[in-house]
Amino acid sequence: MTGKPIPMPLRIAHATNAPASSAVEAVIDYLNLPTARPPLVRDDVVHVVVRDSDAFARWVHALGGDVDHTDTLAGAVLYSLSTRTPRRTDGSSVEVHVHVALVEGEFAPAAFRGAVSA
Repeated sequence: MTGKPIPMPLRIAHATNAPASSAVEAVIDYLNLPTARPPLVRDDVVHVVVRDSDAFARWVHALGGDVDHTDTLAGAVLYSLSTRTPRRTDGSSVEVHVHVALVEGEFAPAAFRGAVSA
C-alpha cells in the first residue's frame, strides 16, 4: 500500500475482536471518506461504493492500494481500489474494495488513472 500510516482512535485500535464492518465504518468516520451506500460485508472483504471520480480519488489518496479497472461495457468502466484498514494493535486489518462506475472518457484523476493495470 502506498498510503501513509493513519492513527486510529484508541477505542477502535484496541478492539481486535470487532467485526469487519466496525473497522471499516471507523475508517470512514475518522477520515471522513465518502460512500454512496452502506458498506457491504462479505466473508473476506468489505465493499464500498462511491458515486464519482472525486470520491474515489479521496479513498486512493487516504489509504493507497492497487487500482484496477474493467474493459468498457455498454459505455462504462468500473474502477476498483483494493486497500486495507490501518493495522490494529494485534496487527490485523480488514480488506476493503472501493468501487466507482464511470462513463467511458469521463475525467479520471491521475491519482488512479496512472495506477491502473489494464
